[in-house]
Amino acid sequence: MSELTQSKSQTSDLRWHLLTTASALALFTSVMGQGAHAAEDADRPTVWVELGGQLERIDRAETVFAPDFVLAHETAPFNAVSPLTAQRPPRYGFGGEGKISFTPRGTDWTFSAAVRFGRSNGTKALHQQTTTNLVQKTAKYDDPVWGRHAFGTRKVTRFNRADATTKESHAVLDFMVGKDVGLGMVGHNSSSVVGLGVRIAQFQSKQNLGFKSFPDPHYSTQAFLNDVGAHHHSYFATMQAERNFRGIGPAIAWNASAAIAGQPDSTMLDFDWGANAAILFGRTKVHGGYNISTRYFHGSPFAAPPPLTDHTTAHGAFGRSRSVVAPNVGGFAGLTLQRADAKVSFGYRADFFFGALDGGLEQRSKENIVFHGPFAKISVGLGG
Repeated sequence: MSELTQSKSQTSDLRWHLLTTASALALFTSVMGQGAHAAEDADRPTVWVELGGQLERIDRAETVFAPDFVLAHETAPFNAVSPLTAQRPPRYGFGGEGKISFTPRGTDWTFSAAVRFGRSNGTKALHQQTTTNLVQKTAKYDDPVWGRHAFGTRKVTRFNRADATTKESHAVLDFMVGKDVGLGMVGHNSSSVVGLGVRIAQFQSKQNLGFKSFPDPHYSTQAFLNDVGAHHHSYFATMQAERNFRGIGPAIAWNASAAIAGQPDSTMLDFDWGANAAILFGRTKVHGGYNISTRYFHGSPFAAPPPLTDHTTAHGAFGRSRSVVAPNVGGFAGLTLQRADAKVSFGYRADFFFGALDGGLEQRSKENIVFHGPFAKISVGLGG
């Protein structure tokens, strides 16, 4: 009986020894892990400063200004392409960006402020014409037998000219508070930061257009200086428009990064990706005006004064302001090369703003604006 009691006592002591050893080992591992994380956190910069640029493709739509005289002769032989194509806005622009982020030591929280801005300017001059030779009588010889006439050649030119100047600028500001919710989720030295904050956006554009047209000169073959049957139209039109949008609203962003090569104590190559969304509450404005002039001449072009027989003009002005709600979504993907406290990043980014512009002239037209293209940036860590 005493041997049985002694055996149970020894078994119980063994269990306590194993439990104590395991607990001590777990505590030691935890302390060592915290020490390692503390050491790693102590070497990690608390402030990152980023500067970069982006080649942006800008997709936006605006109502085409199309005077009747342009449409009437749009497919005329002297137009190789439609004059209306001159008013297409520039497709590409250059943008810059800057960001500063702060991560307090010993936490997974990040506070950041970022700005992206860009502009595009475009000037187009589209001149199209055809020139033909027309033989006309100029005088009659005083020859009673032959009664011959002298002939001259007149150059007949038909043309259309379109001039357009467009200026566009935009800026997006973000103020975010984020937390790393998945450290190590996709491997060692990876991160997954979800942030909430405020986004502010502003878009502006200015457009100036001009059309000149001399489409239908007609001259008689029977006369030169006294060409009473000569006639032609002359057209002229201008248009100016300014548009802008300003909005602010709540924003959410997810930025993740995973190491794909290298070591933390030397050089590392990371794959970065992210997505963002916002609801912008703002106001769109548009104002401008246009002038159209039509002149008709009938009679000899050498008469003094010139034989102007008809002159009509048309004027118009437009202006409006409206409150809008513009959803915004975007995303990016890229690679980052990091060594010590410096990073170089390359990637592709896109941002879609739905219904943020009024692209109309006399009537409202709700339009989207999209910015997308490759970007590059450098980052420097401070406070490590």
